[in-house]
Amino acid sequence: MTIGLVTPYYPDKQTFNSGIANHFSILANALAKQGHRVVVLHIRPSYGNNDNIRSQQITSLITVLTYPITLPDYFNKLFKNKWAVLDFLIKLRCMLTTFKNLDRIIKEHQLDVIETTNYYSLCYFNLLTRKPPIPIVVRVSTTFLQIMEEYYPFKSRLQKRLGRMEIAMLRKSDYLITHTHHHAAEMEHLYGISAGKFYIIPHGIPLPVLSPVQISNNNQIEILFVGRFEYRKGIDLLLAAIPYVLEKYKKVVFKLIGTDKDNFYENTFRDKHPVDITDKVMFCGSVDQESASRAYAGCDIFIAPSRYESFGLIYIEAMSYAKPVIGLKAGGALDIIKDHYNGLLAEPEDVSSLVHQLSILIEDAALRKELGTNAHKTVEDKFSDEQLASNSITYYQEAINKLT
Repeated sequence: MTIGLVTPYYPDKQTFNSGIANHFSILANALAKQGHRVVVLHIRPSYGNNDNIRSQQITSLITVLTYPITLPDYFNKLFKNKWAVLDFLIKLRCMLTTFKNLDRIIKEHQLDVIETTNYYSLCYFNLLTRKPPIPIVVRVSTTFLQIMEEYYPFKSRLQKRLGRMEIAMLRKSDYLITHTHHHAAEMEHLYGISAGKFYIIPHGIPLPVLSPVQISNNNQIEILFVGRFEYRKGIDLLLAAIPYVLEKYKKVVFKLIGTDKDNFYENTFRDKHPVDITDKVMFCGSVDQESASRAYAGCDIFIAPSRYESFGLIYIEAMSYAKPVIGLKAGGALDIIKDHYNGLLAEPEDVSSLVHQLSILIEDAALRKELGTNAHKTVEDKFSDEQLASNSITYYQEAINKLT
């Protein structure tokens, strides 16, 4: 089978640790391992000068076609201080570029099926203006309206328009995938898109090779967070919990990985707390995949108190390294973390509950090992890249059969 993947995010020199980028990279490689040919249509905002349209043959079975999108200079001058307008225009141009090129790429590469993401709504015009020649499967993550209306303080009519266009695309699509039953139910509740319309295929990841024996430093317990420093990811809850933990346990350190715009959260934390607390918290910024993998392998406990995740790839990444994980009783985490089996669940918006769950694992090395072992088995059984590819092929074939 020849599969097209249409995405605004794919790993490159400026994009890493993106859930969408990682999904499409993992899926492309897993499909290729099973003998399928993959063509990635990577349509995204330009990174600047010398960022041109190009085709890359990544392996014998994976081709990446990159289309960097720019706006005319006069648009940037005209709307210089209007971020929302420029964002709307660049995303609209990404959609139009997809519309202009997709049918040609389908014919040139003899694609059988396409998978895309709801984010950026790249296939909006292809789905709303004419019947696509092959199935376009949309994998639905957290919607833009969810992000806008629930987690961000600013309001913009144009940004809401983008969100409504995204929902219109989902309603028009005959082939919808999401990663958890919880998220499918959320789509029905919020937008009236029947949960039964979604085919459930969890994310998958390649399983790392674990060291047969990992020697831990008995004098130190390292707790890891990976994610963007933003309200939705619950970084404020974690930073509120950290001082209580460090005051109680002297051998604990925290490592925090992720983008912190203008170092806002780090600076606020350092200004608020004494040096004996801040010295035990490492703010690492954004790191590459190799560094993130080393961090997962080297930690003792993983925590990500996200207020909402449509899935939560970070949990299974940590679990694949046999680490116990802590999340909140919210969103997709409930489909991954089984309380007191492969991790612990804290109450939403409850810092004391976070501290309590951290304390349980800090104090009980045997429990950490037990939950970590079960975590690794969970990924093996349910969330491998091989299963992701196999489940996807099964659904692609169903979609092709329906169309014909």
